Amino acid sequence: MALNAGKIKQKSNFERPEPLEPGTYPVRVVQILSLGLQPQRPYKGEEKDPKNELMVTYECLDEFMKDKETGEDLLDKPRWLSETFTINSIDSDLAKSTKRYLALDPEMKYGGDWAQLGGTPAMMTVVNNQGKGKHSDKVYENITGLSAMRAKEASKAPELKNPVKIFDIDNPDMKVFGSLPEWIQTKMKDNLEFGGSPLEGALEAQPPQSGGEGTKEVKKDTQTPSQEVSDTEDDDNEDW
Repeated sequence: MALNAGKIKQKSNFERPEPLEPGTYPVRVVQILSLGLQPQRPYKGEEKDPKNELMVTYECLDEFMKDKETGEDLLDKPRWLSETFTINSIDSDLAKSTKRYLALDPEMKYGGDWAQLGGTPAMMTVVNNQGKGKHSDKVYENITGLSAMRAKEASKAPELKNPVKIFDIDNPDMKVFGSLPEWIQTKMKDNLEFGGSPLEGALEAQPPQSGGEGTKEVKKDTQTPSQEVSDTEDDDNEDW
């Protein structure tokens, strides 16, 4: 076995589906995951302070993965799309987190509590962007807006095909944590406040896995691929 990990190619069952066409899609919130305190990319050459980040995943209600052989919709495998953004005070009117929250809870029924928004219907606006660098041959879907679904449409909106997952990094549900892809788990464990955190404590309390034949194989979830979208602009000057 080679000792140079840089020369080992990662195997994955994931095959990127054709990107969604630009437009507006009916969705429901299927995942809300707090990622903890994360470093931020410099903005206009200036360093930014670390901020807590949130990853929100939306399940499309009328777009599905395709059968490889027939090209027909797999009605039990809806398309997912995710975005990651910093979470700010609900009083920060220009913050993406505030705009997204108010699209899901315009009446402030839950007082800014994201944990209450699983399953909420909404209208998601998507654009296509060409990848950059080594990903220049790919086209990615980016979420540019989220708006409330009219009550009339919301009452008729299909239910989720998948269970809602909510993860609070300060009060971790380890069953949910264990169900997440490894790269999301790693991002949570790499957060700047991991040391001494409830998540670290919960992980240390879990019994260690033994090697050999008893080692549990971890497989990537290929049913509903999600695309991470990160903030690239200052939260106080967003045009999303």
